[in-house]
Amino acid sequence: MKVICDGLDLSDAVMKVSKAMAVKAANIVLEGIKLTAINDSLILTATDTELTIEKTIKADVLMEGETVVVGKYFVDFVKKLEKEQVELSQLYDGQLEIKYSDSVSELQVFSAEKFPIITAEKEDNSFILSVKEFKDLVEKSTLACSTDDSRPILKGCLFEINKGELTIVALDGFRMSVIKKQIKGTGEFNAIIPSRTLNEINRLIESEEEDIKVCLQQNNLYVKVNNTIIYSRLIEGEFVKYNHILPTSFENVVTVNKLNLLNSIERAAIVAKNDRYNVVKFDIKENSMSVCAKSEIGAVNENIPVNLKGKDIIIAFNGKYLTEYLKIVGDEFINLNLNSSIDPCIITPVDNKDFIYLVLPIRING
Repeated sequence: MKVICDGLDLSDAVMKVSKAMAVKAANIVLEGIKLTAINDSLILTATDTELTIEKTIKADVLMEGETVVVGKYFVDFVKKLEKEQVELSQLYDGQLEIKYSDSVSELQVFSAEKFPIITAEKEDNSFILSVKEFKDLVEKSTLACSTDDSRPILKGCLFEINKGELTIVALDGFRMSVIKKQIKGTGEFNAIIPSRTLNEINRLIESEEEDIKVCLQQNNLYVKVNNTIIYSRLIEGEFVKYNHILPTSFENVVTVNKLNLLNSIERAAIVAKNDRYNVVKFDIKENSMSVCAKSEIGAVNENIPVNLKGKDIIIAFNGKYLTEYLKIVGDEFINLNLNSSIDPCIITPVDNKDFIYLVLPIRING
C-alpha cells in the first residue's frame, strides 16, 4: 500500500473514525484503524464490533492495499500533520512509513486479515429525513435514555415505523420522551438503536442541507452521510410498553412561557444542586406559579405567570430533568398536564402534540 493525501483531510477522518475504536480489547486489532487504499480513495475504518465508522477521503493511490495501524498513536500523530502533504506506505517489516515535509516516521501495523469484515445488508427497511429533522429527533429522544448498564435495553431509543409515521421512544425510569414524525420510507418495523450510535451520527453530520437515509436490518443499522458510513448493532430484546405508561386524561393543565420557566428553574437549581435529587417545587395557583428551592446554601422563591385550568396543586421535580427538556424544545409556550402531586407529569408544546415528555415527580412533605 502506498498513498498520498492531504494532512487536514487525513486528520479529520482519523478523528471521526476513532470514536468507534475499542479500548483495551481482547483482540488488539480492534484498537487499530484500518487503512484501505483503492482507486482514488483512502478508506479509514474503526470498530469495537458494536459500532463501526468508515470515512472515505480523496487520495493519490500509488499502490492499492490495506493495513491496520495502531489507533491511539496514529490519532495523536496525524493531529500534528494537518498542514502537511502526507505519504503513507506499508513496509515489508510490519511498519507504516509516514513521510511529510523532509521527515520520515514509522508506526506499528497489524494484518488487515484480522480486522472484522463489516458490510451493509440489503436495504429493505429504510426511511429518509432531512439532516436537520434527524438531528432534532435525536436530540429530543436521547436526553431520556438511560446510562445504566444494568438495563441495557433502556440505553437505546425505540424506533417504530407504521404507515409512514415514525415514533421514537426513550426512557430511563424517571422520564420518557415520545416523538412522532411523518417520513418517507419503506416497510413497517421496530428497532432499538443505541443512543451512543445516534449521538455519534449527529456529531459526524457536517451539513444540514441534505437528506439522510437510515437503513435498518434485523440486527444492524446502516447510515451514510458526508462520505462517512456508520454501522451499528441494534439492541436486542423487548422494549417497555410505553403506551401503558402515558396517562390519557388530566385534571389540571398549566400553560406557561417556556423561557420564563427555564430561567426560573435554572436559578432555583443553583440552590438545589447540593441536594441529591435537585428538588425544585412548584406551587401552582390560578394565575401564578411559585418556583421554589431550598438547601443549606440558601433559598429561592420566584413567581411566574401561568394559566391554570383545574385546581391548585403543589408538585416537585428534579430540576435537571426539566431544564434539559426546556433547552431543546423550540416552542414559546408549553403545557404541564397534571393529575396529582404523585402522578406523572406530561409536558407538551402548546402547538405541537407530536413531542411528549413525561417526568415523574418527587414526593415531598408539604
